[in-house]
Amino acid sequence: MSINNKAVPRAFALLMSLAAVFPVPMAGQPEVQIELKRETRPEVAIAVQNFKLAEDSKDPAGTGEDGRNILENDLKLSEVFLPINRVVFQEQEKKERDSSGVDYAAWSALGVQWVIKTEYGINPANKNFTCVFRLYDAVNRKFLIGKRYTGTQDFLRRTMHRFADEVVAQLTGKRGVAETRIAFLSKEDGNKEIYTVDFDGFGLQKLTRDRSVALSPAWSPDGNYIVYTSYAEHNPDLVMINGYGKGRRPILKLPGLNAAPSWSPDGSKIALALSKDQNSEIYVLEKNLRLTRLTRHFNIDTSPSWSPDGKQIVFTSDRSGTGSPQIYIMDSQLGDQAKVERISFDSSYNDNPAWSPDGDKIAHTARVGRKFRIKVYDIGTKKADELSSEPGSHEGPAWSPDGRFIAYGRTENGKTDIFIKRVGGEKSRQLTFLTNGASSPAWSPNPTQ
Repeated sequence: MSINNKAVPRAFALLMSLAAVFPVPMAGQPEVQIELKRETRPEVAIAVQNFKLAEDSKDPAGTGEDGRNILENDLKLSEVFLPINRVVFQEQEKKERDSSGVDYAAWSALGVQWVIKTEYGINPANKNFTCVFRLYDAVNRKFLIGKRYTGTQDFLRRTMHRFADEVVAQLTGKRGVAETRIAFLSKEDGNKEIYTVDFDGFGLQKLTRDRSVALSPAWSPDGNYIVYTSYAEHNPDLVMINGYGKGRRPILKLPGLNAAPSWSPDGSKIALALSKDQNSEIYVLEKNLRLTRLTRHFNIDTSPSWSPDGKQIVFTSDRSGTGSPQIYIMDSQLGDQAKVERISFDSSYNDNPAWSPDGDKIAHTARVGRKFRIKVYDIGTKKADELSSEPGSHEGPAWSPDGRFIAYGRTENGKTDIFIKRVGGEKSRQLTFLTNGASSPAWSPNPTQ
């Protein structure tokens, strides 16, 4: 998307115009971890053996093969593991097929660092399955962890996602994101509705059917709810649904804009932009619907995002006097009546700030030349680097809950899709492939159970 100096991108232009699967741990305490920030480290070579079917079970539907493929793909997408082609280790796999032991030296000689062995069974009466996973470290010659999962066939994909996240946690110390979902907007008959998709691009679900325009979806910290702005009743109202699109109810219907919601880390408050004062200002909405005003400026203030400790809020404002939006940080209780710090200086347009889960970085949209790019501001060094310089314009960053990835909208040739890129990584991955495109990603937290 090319722009000129007078063009104002989507998010800020709107404001200006409107003024159960349960794992059972078996054993093991991980001693092997890597540091997430060491982005140049090589991926760990891992062998995912064929799932072994219990003797009293039958699997005509190929559940075991499907499960293995899902698990291997999850580990690949984590970008900390390199799944080894089975051709490399199939002979060693055959040798251990009927044994519970692991020949660490043989696996290490094949260049395999970690090994996953899985046994599964299918109940012929109800078709439920049970998977027992075991993870081994061939280099350090130790058993790392075992997990047992039981569920219905409908939970096969989620089961594989969950164990993949456990494997990532063994290596990095942080749970992976295979089980997370990304909410986003997609056009439909001139409207915009909210959808979700899994981290691996499967499991597409349509959540809203407002037959209107939805904007700015935001997940609650527990992942149970999504708040967003809806024009279904001809005013940009704040609406809440649960994580699967049920229980829709308006929660704020003040005249004018009720937009850009952001949940506090403890889930007790929502920061948002309201235009009830004839200007876009940032407020905090509490559970009792009490409103506290945080900004008092004649320029536009919008797009709040909380720091992980809940003490600060980063936001967008054109209060700089240059006629262009910039990124600022303020106290979450005192607002701009206390110190306000500007953190963007090298671009004439900055918007959509998103605080990282670790609190050390802020991602935001920035105009670079005639394109938009995602920049990542380091709070410690006070420097911002571009996440990606790939073709098209990039907008609306959303952090993964482990802080390793950023999802964003990438527009090229008039069409926007959601892409994912690891911070410090080299390549991005396209997540959505809808005919009408996708934008405004919001990343769910990890499921609590």
